[in-house]
Amino acid sequence: MKNIGRPSVSSMLFLLPALMAPACSSCSGKDICMECGDFDGNYGTGTGSGSDTGSDTSTGTSPSCETSHTTLEWKPLPQGIDCGKGCRQLTFEEINNITEWAATHRYVAYTDDVNADMHVIDVDSSCYADVEKEMVGAYPSIKGNRLVYSASYYAEPYQASIRILDLTSGKMQKCLEEVQTAYPHIYYDYPVMTGNDIAFKWEKLNENSDIIYPVYVDLYTIGGERKTIFDTGRTAFNVRADGDYVVWEDGQDATLPDIWAHKISMGETWNLTNHPSGQWLPRMDGTRVVWSDLRNSPNPSLDGSLAHQDIYMYDFATSETTEITNANWIHYGPDISGDHVVWTDYRACSDPNNKYDWDGTDIWMYDLKGKSEHQITSYPGGESEPQIDGDRVYYFRQIPTSGLFAIFVQELSALGL
Repeated sequence: MKNIGRPSVSSMLFLLPALMAPACSSCSGKDICMECGDFDGNYGTGTGSGSDTGSDTSTGTSPSCETSHTTLEWKPLPQGIDCGKGCRQLTFEEINNITEWAATHRYVAYTDDVNADMHVIDVDSSCYADVEKEMVGAYPSIKGNRLVYSASYYAEPYQASIRILDLTSGKMQKCLEEVQTAYPHIYYDYPVMTGNDIAFKWEKLNENSDIIYPVYVDLYTIGGERKTIFDTGRTAFNVRADGDYVVWEDGQDATLPDIWAHKISMGETWNLTNHPSGQWLPRMDGTRVVWSDLRNSPNPSLDGSLAHQDIYMYDFATSETTEITNANWIHYGPDISGDHVVWTDYRACSDPNNKYDWDGTDIWMYDLKGKSEHQITSYPGGESEPQIDGDRVYYFRQIPTSGLFAIFVQELSALGL
């Protein structure tokens, strides 16, 4: 039986050499297995421009819930609450950790907070399937038909790996697997694919749940080379990748994080924002990166109220930084797809500069091409944590009858956008 309690982390600094990637292990049970680098599934041709969670809508056949052609056991989604034209409820259990989920035009993957199991939803077919029950599945990301996540087993012997699941065929890969009977333990977080590479954060924890620093960001070519691209930070969060670029949030100063970047083809790493205020929560689409920014705030650090928090964007293709929002309330947690940027907006809250006042938050969108703002949600309660891919905006909404949160999707075309 898996142990779902990951140790807490605290701050200390220690230098460790980069690890060589161990051989991939074989799969068990009903999984169809391959060694790392032997992945030949159908990834689709795609219609989007390539967001950090994948803008590929796939050319694969949508599975039938009753007669799935994959090794995943697809089941029909329950009927959700009525949320308006072009809107659907997708999850039906309590989720407290709202950071561990990923959405593309076709798929949503998430870890439930009850058992730490990994699940996936095929939005096109209104089906869902359990992906991981034996180990804790965390930090999912999706590129095309490929679900990538971190899998850990916290009992003895401790195990950790990065797994790649082809959602069309059901084929599973286990990469960079570690099996350890003694501390320190290896942890893999925020794995994300770009091309044939996986970017991810890793760290070691000792028996007292202290991180042995530095925390690394590595780039692993499936079946080939693994190299460290960042080894000077005390923390690293929210690794994203698309095309030739990898970005992440570094918290060497925990209250004043920066966004860092790595160009794969050149092997170069640099501080992208390098501003005397907090920038965090990056997301990518193609060459564009968006993030939350406190440069206009009266307290430009994460230990404050987050008042007057805005959204900024950088384009690697033009080397230009663009201010997306600048208004006296909180704009939080952006995502980008094509010319559309979405975020959680506090303007309708009773205290629009109080980060804890969730009642009244809505999802808003900015059209980069049309230079116009659009309100996406306006339900009683609050909506937050949006992700966008093409015509679909995903977000968390509190269910009024239970007070619990669920993932919803809104089709932009149904709103005339």
